[in-house]
Amino acid sequence: MTETPDKSDDAERRLFRRIGTHIEGRIVFAGVDVDCIVHEMSATGALIECLPLPALGAAVAIDVPHVGFARGTVIRHDDDLACIELATASGKRLKLTDRLILAAFRNPPGDRD
Repeated sequence: MTETPDKSDDAERRLFRRIGTHIEGRIVFAGVDVDCIVHEMSATGALIECLPLPALGAAVAIDVPHVGFARGTVIRHDDDLACIELATASGKRLKLTDRLILAAFRNPPGDRD
């Protein structure tokens, strides 16, 4: 028997598209507390640049100025970036998205070095 993906999850993810940014923040994982750059973020995910990179499956916490604090899990590495699935409560997602849009205007994406 083949499982059918839950289309409501896909629809909800599309409601929270990642927004391109260049926000300097902090990331904490496994006893490491370092600066990071948030290149993309939504209410349900983020693409973060930091050294060292957290391991796949690692629990992380990120602090994004003017957006807020979020917890999540590293689900993928894209070269030197960590893709994080955020565990944002559904009732807080729209507010986080509004703050993220304002922060992105202050910190628009630029060319990566």
